[in-house]
This record gives sequence, C-alpha cells and structure tokens, in this order.
Amino acid sequence: TRPKPDSGCSTIHHYEWSKLALFDFLLQIHNRLDQSCCGFRPRREDVCVEVAQQASCEDQENVKLANIFHRNQDSRHLVFTNNKGFFDRNEDNLDFRLLEGIREFPEKAVTVLKSRKLREKLLQSLFLDQMYWESQGGRQGIDKLIDVIERRAKVLLTYIMAHGIKVITMND
Repeated sequence: TRPKPDSGCSTIHHYEWSKLALFDFLLQIHNRLDQSCCGFRPRREDVCVEVAQQASCEDQENVKLANIFHRNQDSRHLVFTNNKGFFDRNEDNLDFRLLEGIREFPEKAVTVLKSRKLREKLLQSLFLDQMYWESQGGRQGIDKLIDVIERRAKVLLTYIMAHGIKVITMND
C-alpha cells in the first residue's frame, strides 16, 4: 500500500529499509544511517569525530540520511551510493544503531547467512570486480574481508533471534 499524501511517510517500501540495514550492518557502513557515529565508539580518524558530529547523538528527531536516493521512475526502491565498508571494527564495537526500528529481514538473505553459502557468493561476486579484487591483495586479502563479514553475520543472526525479528519473503 502507498502512504497517504499527508502522512509525511516516504513512498519507499519498508522492505528496502530492511535490506539497507542488513547490508550496512554487515559492512558497518555508518555514514548512511548513523553519520554521527552514535552507535559505536569511533576512532579519531572517523569523519564524525573530525567534524564533531557526535554532539548530535542526543537529537534523534533530526537524523540526516546520506548516500541513499531513489529514482523518480522507481520511487519505491532505494539506490545505495558510497558503499565503502569498514572492516577494522571488532565485534564488540559494531554499530547496532543501524538495525534500530527494523522488524523484519529478507528471507533470501538470512537463508544465505544461515546456510554458510555467504563466502561462496561473496567470492563469486567480488571476483567479477578485478580492480577491487587486486586492490585487496587478491584471494588472500578478500578471504580476510569475508572472514570479518562472516563473523558479523553470526552476530546479526544472534541479534535477529534475540530480538524476535521476523524473517519474511520480500520482493526483490
């Protein structure tokens, strides 16, 4: 269903926000949904520290989103830009704020996380981008990145269970 014109709601389908949260959590991309770095302990070199954005953590009414847009001809789907992941954050400092408000996740994605096919799918996908593959040190470097993502996937699966988040079929 579409939101009422005067509701202030977006035409973006709520499934899109679930997909975005899952993607951003696994890669710990905070500069889209948590620009102020409120959900984790940032390092000195993180942009939010450099521009002193953490003061805005108290003001949850004016959260700004970035690096997301939608096309006029397809206003129900999000397009993600600036997808640089952060792989140097330990499991004890993950940004769970990225998951706030999410009540359901896509079944296909969660099934991949549970079935341990994530490594295989990531290897296939990343191999297609030879420039990125080589920039990470080839297979050895890519394996290290995937190790991090797999650990985060386990944390995410635990979070889903602990918070009773539904796993449902979503349109692609």
